[in-house]
Amino acid sequence: MDFRVHRLYTGRIGSNAYVVENGGRAAVVDAGMGRAVLDFAEKNDLKIELCLLTHGHFDHIGACAALQRAGAKIGVSRKDADKLYTENNLGGAFGVETEPVRPDFIFRGGEAIDFHGLKFTVLETPGHSAGSVCFLTELGIFSGDTLFCGGVGRTDFYDGSEEQLSASLEKLFALPDAPVYPGHGLSTTLKREKENNPYV
Repeated sequence: MDFRVHRLYTGRIGSNAYVVENGGRAAVVDAGMGRAVLDFAEKNDLKIELCLLTHGHFDHIGACAALQRAGAKIGVSRKDADKLYTENNLGGAFGVETEPVRPDFIFRGGEAIDFHGLKFTVLETPGHSAGSVCFLTELGIFSGDTLFCGGVGRTDFYDGSEEQLSASLEKLFALPDAPVYPGHGLSTTLKREKENNPYV
């Protein structure tokens, strides 16, 4: 199985969007902002079939409507689904207008979403938002804004919770070591964060 992960920096906040591709087919984890994902797909002749969201904040969903029009199915946690089409995505607070979109499907945690043999297992990790999730794959963990290299997600936004985030980090750190692909910043590993993350 020759899946490759490409990290794209998008928008003025520098949110990461990940394109996971194999044989001209691609899944996206977090759409990011602007045209970065679509431009990458066009340049590399990729058909984006799936877009999985770690949470519903504006800087991670900004390109969802355009990706959906291009044929991608959008999936998000049931607890963050409303953020895709309401002001709860926080765009207004940052002066960013986000085109509303309705998800094609929602997940509740525990599902294994199959993308041509690569499984994205949904792990509920609330704290940064009520519906934050991580995706566990054989390639690594897509952690969204739950865990960063050297940091963790903010909990002072609407429906954030420091107590929930702490519990979510305990879930992650109980897993075997793996690469971590966060929603902002550089990639890292679980082992590195357990040993060096100042939040821990």
